[in-house]
Amino acid sequence: MSTTPSANTPPLAPGLPFVGSILALSNDAQDFFYTQYRKLGPVFRVRALGNEFKVLAGPEINMLMGTQSDAFSAWDTWEPVVQDFGGKKTITMLDGPEHARMRRLMRKSFSREALVSNVPQVVALITELIQQQELGQRIPAARFMQQITANILGVLSNDRVPGEYFDDIVTWWTMLLEVHVSHLKPASTLQTARYQHAHQRAKEFASLVFEERKKNRPEIDEDNLLDNLADTSSQDPDFLSHDEALFLTLAGYFAGLDTVANVSSFMLYELLQHPDILAEARAEADRVFADGVPSPESFRSMHTLHVVAQETLRLYPIAGVLPRKAVRDLEYGGYVIKKDEHFMIANAAPHFSPEFYKDPYKFDIERYREPRNEHKKRGAFAPFGAGPHTCLGAGLAEVQIMLVVATMLRYTEFTMDPANYKLKKAYSPSMTPKGFGIKFNAWRP
Repeated sequence: MSTTPSANTPPLAPGLPFVGSILALSNDAQDFFYTQYRKLGPVFRVRALGNEFKVLAGPEINMLMGTQSDAFSAWDTWEPVVQDFGGKKTITMLDGPEHARMRRLMRKSFSREALVSNVPQVVALITELIQQQELGQRIPAARFMQQITANILGVLSNDRVPGEYFDDIVTWWTMLLEVHVSHLKPASTLQTARYQHAHQRAKEFASLVFEERKKNRPEIDEDNLLDNLADTSSQDPDFLSHDEALFLTLAGYFAGLDTVANVSSFMLYELLQHPDILAEARAEADRVFADGVPSPESFRSMHTLHVVAQETLRLYPIAGVLPRKAVRDLEYGGYVIKKDEHFMIANAAPHFSPEFYKDPYKFDIERYREPRNEHKKRGAFAPFGAGPHTCLGAGLAEVQIMLVVATMLRYTEFTMDPANYKLKKAYSPSMTPKGFGIKFNAWRP
């Protein structure tokens, strides 16, 4: 990568008059960004519906987010999201000491250990939802995974499932992101009766959960998300207002709705596409469930499900494209990104580089095993982003995906629906397998 800044304008990705590259972006944004990165280099421009923005791609940008994190800001992206809830800031907007402090408040509830130490309860949540399904009935995979994800994260963070509020939380969060983050919908969407109702119900649920915890707080102090939010908003409202605390109360329900749920759905799809890997994963699930629910130690022995999850995250990353603003002038790829300029970081572009991954479009779990270890090359694997703003729940997400799929493999026989389904990616607002469904054909003893 050149380090000499250029006064020239970065190359422009191909597109049509006015609409620009919107059709290619709508069809498969991830593949579009990678293809243009290979053709045009680590910095290029994209036009879509009259707007133009730069894209920064390549392993170097992933490393740069770690070494020069102070050069990037996500404030403008997330400010209207939290403002919609009455707040001014949230964890995804903060940097430096404030960001570190907020991560400490939330870390335990969104850690790998939070799930591993509550495996029996989590398995019970998963099996309860599985057993509510009828054999032979089509189940939209992403929606089913959303409900499982919201129940698990809600219990781990707030000790409560969303119940009758689930649909409203999904509607509120999806529409909000489609307007302010992915820009798939116009701002007028948030004025519709559907959105206003969902917004009111989401806020009602947040207040209910928050106030119930305050009334029933145990005498013994715990590192509990709701307690931490209540204490901080009371003691330091300038750092965390009451409305901002309510917004983060819902984090346990919306954090994985369009990320973990979609990756879990893609993982089911890939397993069903590869019967040999499916059989290997099922044998592993049977082994770890042999004496009841998996023990914390058994997670370390789930090698097959771990590499299946990693390969799914490589092909279908949770945060494959990140909107950012330059806090100061930044040199990258031979170009200068000016202070206050908005751009996109295609941090998952290296996932498809043959320099890192042999036959990169192939689903190949062997690439994570000795001696290949292709993902360990610097900047090559960044499904959760990179740097200090790497997804807070990255470790939790990975073990959650593994446990959900392991539980399904242990207790059910399932197939793809329709049987001849061909993968089609859609963005709503993050990448999801459009039209992909499953059906349970039998319960396993």
